Amino acid sequence: MKYLMEDHDLKANDLVNIIDLSKGIASKILNYQKGLAKEVIRKLSIFFKLTQEAFNRPYELANEVNRNFTLARLKGKQKTIEKV
Repeated sequence: MKYLMEDHDLKANDLVNIIDLSKGIASKILNYQKGLAKEVIRKLSIFFKLTQEAFNRPYELANEVNRNFTLARLKGKQKTIEKV
């Protein structure tokens, strides 16, 4: 995403307007602390005119808690997994 932003001469504040989320959330996304939600992926694909698959690739998050979860909706939430 950073490459796309650089290529389109966009700053973090511009990303806030594109994804319609807070500056804090945009910062966490850019710093690999938060995964991309489906709605964010949709908005980015529309803005950059790319397929959603371009943004729906797995990547490692900087936060230890988030590394155990692959689904964006679970990232940032501490969960305990019980063995059956």
